[in-house]
Formats: sequence, structure tokens, C-alpha cells
Amino acid sequence: LVKDARGKLRSEIAKREKLLTNLISDRKGHGDAEQWKRIGDLLLASAGTAENRDGTIRVIDLYDEAQPEIDIKAEVNATVTEAAEAYFRKYTKARNAEKEIASRIAQVEKELEALRKRSARLEAAIEAEDDDEIRSFTGGKKQQGSQTKSEKKASTGGFARSFLSSDGFEILVGKKAKDNDYLTFRAAKSLDTWMHAADYPGSHVVVRNPGRKEIPQRTLHEAAQLAAFYSQGKKQTKAAVHYTEKKFVNKPRGAAPGLVSLSKFKTLLVEPVFPDISND
Repeated sequence: LVKDARGKLRSEIAKREKLLTNLISDRKGHGDAEQWKRIGDLLLASAGTAENRDGTIRVIDLYDEAQPEIDIKAEVNATVTEAAEAYFRKYTKARNAEKEIASRIAQVEKELEALRKRSARLEAAIEAEDDDEIRSFTGGKKQQGSQTKSEKKASTGGFARSFLSSDGFEILVGKKAKDNDYLTFRAAKSLDTWMHAADYPGSHVVVRNPGRKEIPQRTLHEAAQLAAFYSQGKKQTKAAVHYTEKKFVNKPRGAAPGLVSLSKFKTLLVEPVFPDISND
């Protein structure tokens, strides 16, 4: 499943990169539009005095303060005026191509940026072992058929791991990206404490606070350790963890599963190790 998902994304990225290379090459092939116009102007200015000698027309470069003589290539049998018209046609073609190709390059670069962001989301899903999220990158749907025991558990509330802090507070840790959304926006209450590793993809963590008490510092530290441990920063010596009340956590419109924004938060720096607590 991972191979298929990565392969599909890499193929799409490779196609855009090849197209971008071709577009840049095509634009370069049309030459500098302003240079063609400049040559055309010089030829017209010299139409009464210059001559075409075997495909070369010598003119004075009026755009250069020193006004040196320069040679301009032309068709062997073309008059100076005809040569000027040919360069003006090249100017028009290059100018129009520049506008069109620039628009296409911008579109392809935008598509590449979106694909690279999708690739980053895929890698986060792979790290979290989120099969459903990974499958969505292949164009597939969630597997149908009889549910296993673990799947039945997930459909009835197995969206999070449950722990009990040293002070007796329940700590919930989301399992997958979609579980994170469910935990944060459906299961958590507005005054519950919400946590997430600051700089790495990982699980959302919620400290239940049904009594609306002040969460002890020891419980906050244990929950922060869980947030760091269940994130891609678990191999770091120290990891920063943002925490806030759930009411300050928002879901941006169109954001991927698990992605949120915080309107207010504090930060704890903890060692990403499993704390000395038990499963609830």
C-alpha cells in the first residue's frame, strides 16, 4: 500500500517536473523578445544606408553610447527592410510565447507545490501507520467486508489510547490522523487540556478535566511526554509541546485530517519518553 501510494505521487511529481523543464526550454528557444525588437529597430534605422552582404548586414548600434558597428544575420536574398520585418515577427512570437509560457509555468509550479505537500502528508500518514489515510493517496477507499475485533472497537470509541496520570486524570492519545480530529473536535470538552508536539507530526493528546480543576504540573508534564513520545520527534533529546484549552483549538477550512490552528497556547519542553504511568 505504501509502495503504491508513493509510486503514484512520485509519478505525478515527475510528470510535472518534466513538463516544467520542457516549458523553460521552450521559452528559452524563443529567445529574448526585447533583443529581437532592438535588432529590428536598428535595421529599420539603417534601411537607407546598410546592405545585405551574403546574409550579413552591418549597422551602427544606436543603443550603445560608443555606437560601434555590429553585424546582424539575415536571409541571403532579403532586403534590409525585409530582414527588419523578420526580426519583428520573432519579437512578436517571443513576446506572446513568454506571456503564455509564463502562465503555464506558474500553474505547473503551483501543482508541484501542492503535490509536494501531499507527499509530506503521505509520509506523516505512513509514520502514523494510518492505513485509511495512506489508501486515500492511491485513489482507493476504506476496505470493505467483515470487521475485525479491533475495527469494531475503533468504530465504538477506539479512536484513542487511554492512560491515567499520577494525579488521577485521564489522558487520551489519538491513534491516527482522523482519530486526532475525532478526539479533538468531538470527544474533547472545551475546558479539557489539549496538547501536540510543536514541530513534528504526531498524536493529539487530551487531558480530561470533568471537574474543571486546575491540572497539576505533574500531569501536564506526563501528558506532554506522551505527546512527544507519540510523535515523529520521539528520537530527539528534548521536544517542545504546545498545550492549551481545547476551546482555543480550531480546524482551518479544507485542512487535512489532524491539522489544526491554535489561537492561544503555552509550551513545555520535555524528554520524549513514555512516562511512569499506567493504562487506564
